[in-house]
Amino acid sequence: EISPSAYRKDKSYTIKKTNIMKVTLNIKKPKIVTLENQNCLYYRMHGAYQTLDYGKAWETLWGQVKAQKLFTKGIQHVGLPYDDPKVTEDDKIRYDACLIIHKDAKPSDNIGVKTLNGGKFAMFLYQGSYKYFSQVYDYIFNQWLMENDYELRDEPVRERYISHPDRVAEDKLKTEFYLPIK
Repeated sequence: EISPSAYRKDKSYTIKKTNIMKVTLNIKKPKIVTLENQNCLYYRMHGAYQTLDYGKAWETLWGQVKAQKLFTKGIQHVGLPYDDPKVTEDDKIRYDACLIIHKDAKPSDNIGVKTLNGGKFAMFLYQGSYKYFSQVYDYIFNQWLMENDYELRDEPVRERYISHPDRVAEDKLKTEFYLPIK
């Protein structure tokens, strides 16, 4: 533990070591978009992002879609990564796997129902492996946000998974990152 003022004086203190490899990201200039509120089924997980069982989460969610007959066109896979792993202990990291649905659903067992708030977002389209998400976030927060006059809203970032990892080569996976802005 170190206080913020002590950290500012002693820059040699490392909050959490990460090995940053230089990766060339295939990421488009963001579009500013306004989203409506969206209803979703969600499955909450805790732990370091790279250790979570995403497959099980999506399977459980789709099981509910089937059980509650919620299937329609336009169901989207969205992830809500609430915490920055550079500053949050692994066991405190929260992630919601969400399916955006278009019928009324009921919560069940470990599946909840909630509304994702709409509003203004900067939407970045990234093509490439999920393993480079931390570099994508570095770019969004430490480069793009610093160079542009947008303020963040108090909402989690959203990841929308467009491609299916079983059907698309890793370097061709498409993901939209939604940064909530004022």
